[in-house]
Amino acid sequence: MKRTWFLISILGACEFAACAQEAGNIVYGGARRRTSGVQTPAVTPGNLSTVEPKGSVPAAFIEANVLMNVKADEYLAVFGLAQEGQTPLDGNAKMAQQIQAFVAALKSLGVKTNDLFVDFITQNRVYDVTGTDKDARETLSGFEVKKNVTVRYRDPALLEQMVAAAAQSAIFDLVKVDHVVSDMTRLRDRLLAEASKVIKKKEAAYARLFGVKLRPSALDQEKYNAFFPSEMYNAYVAYESSDMARFNVRVVGKRKTSTFYFNPLHPAEFDAIIGPSGLEPVVQLTLFVRMKYSLNR
Repeated sequence: MKRTWFLISILGACEFAACAQEAGNIVYGGARRRTSGVQTPAVTPGNLSTVEPKGSVPAAFIEANVLMNVKADEYLAVFGLAQEGQTPLDGNAKMAQQIQAFVAALKSLGVKTNDLFVDFITQNRVYDVTGTDKDARETLSGFEVKKNVTVRYRDPALLEQMVAAAAQSAIFDLVKVDHVVSDMTRLRDRLLAEASKVIKKKEAAYARLFGVKLRPSALDQEKYNAFFPSEMYNAYVAYESSDMARFNVRVVGKRKTSTFYFNPLHPAEFDAIIGPSGLEPVVQLTLFVRMKYSLNR
């Protein structure tokens, strides 16, 4: 009697750390999405007090975790190029023609010369295998030249036009897109000011609601962090399939399509948020501050 098994599986939102869209093909490098990165070895976040050594003065802690959403001031797109030739001169000659055509196309889009940079990456020998099944040997077949072209631009809509121009020059590797924030010092000052407001507000609330009298004694921890869109994308595969397996029967599966989505830091992690996240990916800056207090008795 023959028996047949039917297996119905549903795969939904199977996430793994990655990045895409304006991140470029760096998505395939396995970059990992991070959390806000708060590390508090002495005190677990959210706890007001902790166990102090015997004989020490009783202490309490008040903390603030602040998030700021920032639009990039400019962007850096990196395109990867590779050419092979019988000699290094052949490879470099082909590369020069390809770069010349690409640069001309970029300039027609309004990109200026000082916003372009050609970065020499490597020049390698390329080997091939020749011979028979019993006697196969590697032989030098040519040379490969690799370079990157970095483009600085300020209008996000320009990226698609540059990708199309690159394709016309047989350039298909958009390595990555960096989001550049210019005045990081000014933004950190604003984060610190907002964190101080949060801590003072909590201090006043504890005194008013619980009668806890606190006296600030030290800045226990201060941690800044920055999260760029290229590391904040997740990938997933979603599909339904029905697989039938029998003895001596091999089921050949079909290729499943994966896609990516921007997954920013969750607002629930923070006491205060500066600036809306909006529709487009943004740079997220964070500050965690913890103040140490002495208990007045």
